[in-house]
Amino acid sequence: MAINVMGLKRGAEAFVIPQLPSEMLPLHEYDEVHVNVSGGADSVATVLVALHGYNIPKEKLKLVHMRVDGDPNDPTKRQLFDWPQTDGYLEYMSKVLDLPLIVLWGDLSLEERIREREMFPSSQCRFCTSYMKRDVYAKWVRQFDNVKILLLTGERSEESKERAQKPIFKLHSAHATGRKNRIVHWLKPIKAMLKTEVKQLCADYGIDLHPCYEWVSRCSCKFCIFNTSAEMSRTSQLFPEDWAYLKQMERELGHTLKSKNGISHSLSAFIKEDQIPLF
Repeated sequence: MAINVMGLKRGAEAFVIPQLPSEMLPLHEYDEVHVNVSGGADSVATVLVALHGYNIPKEKLKLVHMRVDGDPNDPTKRQLFDWPQTDGYLEYMSKVLDLPLIVLWGDLSLEERIREREMFPSSQCRFCTSYMKRDVYAKWVRQFDNVKILLLTGERSEESKERAQKPIFKLHSAHATGRKNRIVHWLKPIKAMLKTEVKQLCADYGIDLHPCYEWVSRCSCKFCIFNTSAEMSRTSQLFPEDWAYLKQMERELGHTLKSKNGISHSLSAFIKEDQIPLF
């Protein structure tokens, strides 16, 4: 159980939303509950709140992960953006929580999508999320008819003003009434949780965090567009061959991964690579 600053014990049940949105079905009426998991602490906390807060039966819960680099066994797909530790971490997460894991990917990898569009994702055009994650999940769900699905994701208001303004509940794009009879409801159950509460909850239930937190503050792509210069510098040294490849991609595309106030910054300039000591 977690302990807050007042010294009171708090388990996952402390983070249950007092009143679920009226548009939702009663929880017991959903046939399946899918939790989108990146391997990050927020997705772990989402599972814990679902299991121990809302007491959703394990037989209804599925962990669903979308790889952005595509099929890991396809030699034509360079594993450029997914953390190499993520596959193993998700297997650990599935085992320790005793929940099934489903791993999905699209036909194109993120690198292929970038080359097709001749540009990197940006905060204004996050096709790394829309194409590589949301669309891949929606395509997978659309194969099921006559089903009631509740999708849980781990976005939190504390992360950004944009996320704070988004609703806690909505109909998913895969929702289809009529002949399909496919109900897909989307809930963000930990939207009000703080980062400190998320990490404490994981610790109190004995869940180790993804190893990427040794180098970055959020578990997204290893070369995420939102990485700080310090984080990008660390990942550049962890994965020097991928870093060199990414810089070459910038030159080939004539487009940079990082920009600020409309001004492009090459990756080398962003981390002030020429000032990093070799030894």
